[in-house]
Amino acid sequence: MVTSIVLQDVDVGWIATDAIGQVALFTTAGPGPIPCSALPSVENSEEAVLSLPEVSDVDLVTSMSGANAFAAFAKRGFFAYDWSDVHRTTRLALNGYELQYRPLNPLTLFDLPAPLRALAEVTRLSGVTFGVPIVVIGNQIS
Repeated sequence: MVTSIVLQDVDVGWIATDAIGQVALFTTAGPGPIPCSALPSVENSEEAVLSLPEVSDVDLVTSMSGANAFAAFAKRGFFAYDWSDVHRTTRLALNGYELQYRPLNPLTLFDLPAPLRALAEVTRLSGVTFGVPIVVIGNQIS
């Protein structure tokens, strides 16, 4: 199940794991959907990720300006996705989270400290391997 009404106008981050245990931080830009299982990670996921040491060089995937926070997430081993449709017309919408930065040495769930691991492991996007350009939130949540 996915929620978008409660936090519709608030830009928040949430975390998840993929089919192979890699981790990503998703920022909603306000209207981006959030899996119900990820709601506990909304409160402090960005701060928790930024408290980790830098462990990776990164690859810029998008040409979006002002993506310093996304680079910071990726330097800590997290794939950084954003709901960038907020900057597009309806006709050009991707209807998914767009990859902003890719860590060259991605972390996995088991690399995370216990509190962050507990938040990440409850939202597994089993139909996705992070690094793909677009992640559509829907029935791939397990």
